[in-house]
Amino acid sequence: MRILISTDTSCIVNYETFKKYDISLFPLNVIVDDQEFLDGITINQEQLKNDMRSGKKIHTSTPPLGDVISYFEDLLSKGYDHIIHFTISSHLSSMNDLFTNVAKQNFDGKVTVINSLGLSTTMLAQVFTAYDLAKNGKTVEEIVQAVEERINKDYLVFIPENLTALKNGGRISPAMAVIGNAIGIKPVINLTDGKLEKSKITRQLKQAFKDEIDAKLATYSQSEYDFSLISFDANPSAVDYIVNYLKNSVNDGKMITGLIPINVCAHCGPGTIGFTVTKKINGKSLFDFI
Repeated sequence: MRILISTDTSCIVNYETFKKYDISLFPLNVIVDDQEFLDGITINQEQLKNDMRSGKKIHTSTPPLGDVISYFEDLLSKGYDHIIHFTISSHLSSMNDLFTNVAKQNFDGKVTVINSLGLSTTMLAQVFTAYDLAKNGKTVEEIVQAVEERINKDYLVFIPENLTALKNGGRISPAMAVIGNAIGIKPVINLTDGKLEKSKITRQLKQAFKDEIDAKLATYSQSEYDFSLISFDANPSAVDYIVNYLKNSVNDGKMITGLIPINVCAHCGPGTIGFTVTKKINGKSLFDFI
């Protein structure tokens, strides 16, 4: 059986990654001043950063139903027997509902949609887990079971530069954003059960990440987990400090640095830094795939 692994750009940390693999990528959109752009095709992080820094109105939306149907029809026309498609957490987007309904109504038995309950590297590790198993001849059922067993086994935290983008996206109140920005408060936001939740607040970005790294290295075995740093137009000195601290803390010095996915950037804003811990992929490091 020819099984194709498919995902969307919610898991992007490097645009070059998927060029090396037979993995299909569905580009998500971002709306800038009512003009639609496609992630990695007509917009990238640099362009989005400039738009957000200049105060343009930014939001995201689900793709048209017809685009999703055409996407799967095109892939199946290439001779694949089954497609396993990953979406960003259903608690963060309606993407999973859309793709699941399309699969059931139009491609029953040919398309399986998996709710990653993740994003960025936590989602990417699931994608490569499925890809590696498919390449080794595993069935759809075996692949889905293996992926589902690792869902919610990873960790993600990010800290935005300020509260403006969260306010614009309706995540916090305008009054809270004004007060928080005025006194330099930054929320520490965790991904828990597929939901983004504020765990605490901080004024010291570097110290907050140092504390997060120390805590997770004490909890997650380096032989079983990978550690990554992702960012979006963040302060270079802060990124360098956190990268060096993490590299010096990891036994083999190996870690992943990359981009925060555009559809996440649109809500957290430029200046955001994230730290992730992901379970290794069938015994292999995510570092080896990227």
